[in-house]
Amino acid sequence: MSSNTRGLIVSLIAIAVALLSWQLWRSRAPAAAAPVVADAQTPQPSPALPAAQADATGKIEPIRDDYRNPQLAEIKNRADAGDSRASCQLGMELLRCTDTSAAEQMLAAAEENARPDLPPDQRGYMTKLENRARRILAECRNAPADSWKQGNHYLRQAALAGEPEAMYRYARGDSVLIDYSHMSTPEFDRWRAEAGNMMQLSFEAGYLPSVFDLMVAYSDDSSPLTGMIANDPTKARAMRLLISRLAGKPADRPESRYASLEPAATALASQWQRDYFPTVKPPIDKMPRVMPAGFASLYADEGTEAPPCSQ
Repeated sequence: MSSNTRGLIVSLIAIAVALLSWQLWRSRAPAAAAPVVADAQTPQPSPALPAAQADATGKIEPIRDDYRNPQLAEIKNRADAGDSRASCQLGMELLRCTDTSAAEQMLAAAEENARPDLPPDQRGYMTKLENRARRILAECRNAPADSWKQGNHYLRQAALAGEPEAMYRYARGDSVLIDYSHMSTPEFDRWRAEAGNMMQLSFEAGYLPSVFDLMVAYSDDSSPLTGMIANDPTKARAMRLLISRLAGKPADRPESRYASLEPAATALASQWQRDYFPTVKPPIDKMPRVMPAGFASLYADEGTEAPPCSQ
């Protein structure tokens, strides 16, 4: 199977999951109040989350549990001691083990994948996925029974501590949108109150993947996160111009109906590049992508994606 074919399969799966999550969320969740949008030409830094909003109980307390996995136990000790990178790593490891259905389905289809008429390259690719699936199930065998709750807790803890990747992953919904069973929980409601601001803070911390999410969020309401950020054609265009600047490529022409916004969008893109990405030297050879931990464990090509929270 070619790399393009594998990439198409992965993309289709991701799109299907996102659309199903969004449709279910729209049908169940009450509409969130639209945030107040500042003047597009004079953007203001997002304020830090208020303490009362940051955590309903005030202080984030460590989760009490005996970890049978020595590696996770060591990371937990560092996370509970205030290491935000360890908290992010622990959260993503726990969330990776929350839903192993993809790995289980992969192994359930192993007999069909081994049929003799399967092309050798495709059989080799499926064998690689099956081996990964076995490894995932083995690694998650001793995960805590409440992996989702703990994973959400530690990922959010790292986000509140200002860890850029954790802010991005938490805002994107890597915990509350991991499957459909958490959309009626207090954690989901808390995420709805925090996600939009958290994504903005990740952007202001210079975390590149956030540029794409905010570009979409300012353009439409196609996902739970984008539906909570007010559409703004000037900012959407500015994000597109910023991506072009960082990639060292000319931007596409704006739609005629938005041509009058070009001066303001150009000024915003220049300001964002100067304020938030001063150390990024164009052209960037490859724009970064970040896959959910469980999805990446099974489908990411070796060497194309760094382990969660490792950078």
